[in-house]
Amino acid sequence: MNQASAFLLYIAVMTAKLKQADAFGVTLRAYRLEKGLTQEQLSERVDVVRSFICTLESGKKQPSLDMMLRLADALGVRPGELVEAMVARKTQR
Repeated sequence: MNQASAFLLYIAVMTAKLKQADAFGVTLRAYRLEKGLTQEQLSERVDVVRSFICTLESGKKQPSLDMMLRLADALGVRPGELVEAMVARKTQR
């Protein structure tokens, strides 16, 4: 299994275990780890505290549109890619 397949499998498995509202957090964490970033590094890139990234990843909060755009930029992906990955995980359930 290549790294991309393992990444997608990880998102699918983790998302299936969580409520729909948590799907963004699982997706965010998977992309962050794929990019080799710590929560601290990502938080510095989007100019927030590390605990906010933790809150997003745990599904306790959902990002605003502005935050979604900043996260996508910091991760080097299109904002739609984050949303599409989240939606794909939710529909696989």
